[in-house]
Amino acid sequence: MKGLSSLERNILECLGRQALNYETIQLQTGLHENVCFNLLQALIIRGILRSENGRYKVSEAISPLMMEEINGVDARRAESLELIEAVLEQESNRVFRFQKIALDTRDEKIFLAMLSNLESFLGDAHKKAQASIPLKERKVVFWGVGEVQALMRQIVTGRSV
Repeated sequence: MKGLSSLERNILECLGRQALNYETIQLQTGLHENVCFNLLQALIIRGILRSENGRYKVSEAISPLMMEEINGVDARRAESLELIEAVLEQESNRVFRFQKIALDTRDEKIFLAMLSNLESFLGDAHKKAQASIPLKERKVVFWGVGEVQALMRQIVTGRSV
């Protein structure tokens, strides 16, 4: 399998640069016990994780080719699509708005400035709370802007313009 699933990446984000035992990983990620165990084993087999004295840690010996496979553009795109699809299919506690809107040049500049402020706020909020909020309780936030004509052309041709 190329890249990482969102579930596998969730485990790696939980570990970061620290070594954790199975129970802590399972508690922090919120993954079901057998799913968590199977993912840990799969990551070990792929050489991404190692296990020592009952603790799991990200391997320091990951090849540059494997790093590109894990963190490259295609891997990030696949993860984003997987998470967006999960948000769209979520039936409770979901806040999702999608709208085609007309913006004149002035309003578009204002909107882009607001998105910049939002990004700054989210970055600061994450830094402040990341040590105290378990991975399983964090929020997935996404936004984007695209021009309808360019998006339709991309859909028709299958590639970005």
